[in-house]
Amino acid sequence: MTTLFDRRETLALAGGLAAAASSPAAARTAAKPAGQFEALPIPHATMFERTRYFEIDSVKAGARYGIWVTVPTAYESQSTHLFPAIYMPDGNSMALLSSMIGNAGMYDPINPVQSSIQIAIGYTGSDRKRSLAVRARDLLPPKEAMPEGMVEGMRDADYGDMLDREGVQLYIQNLLNPAGDRFLAFLTEELHPFIARNYRIQPDTVGLFGHSYGGLFTAYAALQKSTIFKNFGASSPGILAGKSVVFKLYADALESGGLSERNLHLMVGTREITAPTLYQWMVGEGSVEFIKKAGTTPIKGVNFSSHLIDEESHVSLVMPAVFSFLRAFYAAKA
Repeated sequence: MTTLFDRRETLALAGGLAAAASSPAAARTAAKPAGQFEALPIPHATMFERTRYFEIDSVKAGARYGIWVTVPTAYESQSTHLFPAIYMPDGNSMALLSSMIGNAGMYDPINPVQSSIQIAIGYTGSDRKRSLAVRARDLLPPKEAMPEGMVEGMRDADYGDMLDREGVQLYIQNLLNPAGDRFLAFLTEELHPFIARNYRIQPDTVGLFGHSYGGLFTAYAALQKSTIFKNFGASSPGILAGKSVVFKLYADALESGGLSERNLHLMVGTREITAPTLYQWMVGEGSVEFIKKAGTTPIKGVNFSSHLIDEESHVSLVMPAVFSFLRAFYAAKA
């Protein structure tokens, strides 16, 4: 019996092996005697060949940001095509993921997604080294409530290699004085116009994906009266049950009669709900409350969906959540 293979399937299965076997690097390696290794700089140009890096000083946020913009393989060949643009905070880590997912889905014969332009927003200089503390400034909504005793407990906490004492104090300061509104203004009024001028993006499918406090920020952005974003992906959002600002915004949107048309997809790992850890009340409890509220009293104009991802934890959820978000709003025909 003859088996027919789809071209994309064949490329996905064999492309890596074929590329490795035929690349100049492979040929040079084969010529060296076995057992000899040569230390070389990391080949960023080949690892991120479709990624450009910028640094931008924001007037709105009063900070400097590093921006990684990754275009799909087809960007150059499809010179008149417009692509979805998806923004992701926590860019110092998400840039690694976005450089892959911007193109990976188009070669998936089972769950194909559209090729997209990925924009990862991260930190530079000293902010990069203490990003755990700095991100609290950018990703928490103004006046966001803190769990009882959290700040006090942090004062004497040991963060090991993650933060020094100065970094811990900055973290506390930012938790008490968050400025997610200024970061959102930077995205919408400074960064997005730059991206729209320099890249071929679809203006009506712009996405925002965030994880953890980034997920809280995404939910906060999704409930604003006006927005440049169409699709929101809130992964493992740090929504504090009964207290988070997003519940006040939700109530305001209901009272006003609704919001403009938009889509919000919330994802939580089942282990964040079932395992007896701090994530049960910092993520799981608030997320379940939000899911219930969105199901029983939906906001007109907000198309809400959710996905409980089996066996994933707060740390392991990121990758499956990204693909859940892409399949929800950027699915392609198989």
